[in-house]
Amino acid sequence: MADEGSPDRSALGRWLAIGRFAVGRIATQARRTPRRTAVTVGLVALTIALLVIITGISVGLAGETAADDDGADLRVVPHDGGTFSPVVGVEGPRLSDVHDRTATIDDRDDVDYATPVLMEVVRARSPEGNGSVNVMAVGVVPRESSPPVGGVPTAALEPGDPHYANGSYDGPQTGDVVLSPSAADQLGASEDATLVVSSAGMNATTGGTYEVAAVEDAETASLSNGLPVVVLRLSELQSLTGAADGDLADQVLVGTESDAARDAIAETYPNATVESDTETGLAALRDDDLALATSVVTLIVGIGICTLFVTTATGLLVERERQTLAVLSAVGFPGRSRLAIVTVMTLTLTVVGAAVGIALGYAGVAITNWVAMSTVTSSPIATTDPLFVPYALAVAVVAGLLALPYPLYLTRKTDVVAELRQ
Repeated sequence: MADEGSPDRSALGRWLAIGRFAVGRIATQARRTPRRTAVTVGLVALTIALLVIITGISVGLAGETAADDDGADLRVVPHDGGTFSPVVGVEGPRLSDVHDRTATIDDRDDVDYATPVLMEVVRARSPEGNGSVNVMAVGVVPRESSPPVGGVPTAALEPGDPHYANGSYDGPQTGDVVLSPSAADQLGASEDATLVVSSAGMNATTGGTYEVAAVEDAETASLSNGLPVVVLRLSELQSLTGAADGDLADQVLVGTESDAARDAIAETYPNATVESDTETGLAALRDDDLALATSVVTLIVGIGICTLFVTTATGLLVERERQTLAVLSAVGFPGRSRLAIVTVMTLTLTVVGAAVGIALGYAGVAITNWVAMSTVTSSPIATTDPLFVPYALAVAVVAGLLALPYPLYLTRKTDVVAELRQ
């Protein structure tokens, strides 16, 4: 190392020597002061682990939709900030004219099914009961090949939506509903029972009368398993909640694997987004603003906290290495090379901490899912993606680079004479 200026040594060789020396100093520090080294690595690892866990939860929730586990190949959802509804300022954008537009899609030979879905919180009670229960009402246009919606099968409902009556909403109401097990338990209702269902804005003593066609177990594990869900025909829920004005729905579920059908759907709903069920992992964040915002905030906070940890830890590291740096200076080691050694030491500690943090983060995701499935839901709420590894490493390296100015400043300010006298 002392003959760094030798003309026979290539620049690459000098950098390799600097790297080996820096890593060797870290190994020496780990043997002499294992607790301090463990704390340094642990602080970075903790930050990266939290980043992986929160990102995993965000990605997991982004992969869910309100009508989760519906099995649909495509979902048509309104653009955020779109203007599909006269109540857009209250309930957010919705799709309009869904009966006619969905029928256009459903008529295609390359489409297995297409059904609009409206979701509203309503109140339900037995005719004799005094207390109402808030339930999630899901309005659909049932057909023979309709998929489960919100985890609840809809096969018990006869196909068709007669109350819509070509947009007049004066057709007969079937009054049939399907309950999830949770809704049946909370309402104390079983098959053939009668329920009074009213919207949130209606008097509790009024509302439509419905008959329970079936109590269906969820076919798949989903977040909605624990929620009281009532499935009924779309037009009847629209009339009950005021969504008939504009023929509104939250999304349209489509079963098709045809690219031509997807293009046709995009033409039918030019101001909506067609989401594919195959988009998972980090790609799912693009379609969920809340999950994306959570991930971005976590990223910023993670970089900030990790930078502070690395700054503090490497500052202490330089303090312990002052005599070594002074000796290197005394034997003719250039200042630029001493700064390079500190840089390599800082980034090495950061990457090692990130590697440990990634492993802890994956374990944290598994623990999070175990706790959630033991207490709240029957399906995982967090997920992992192979891209988490380069993502977390990149975050750690950025934090390490942002933390560099402080240890480099301490290195340049090292008093060689004073350190050698000690």
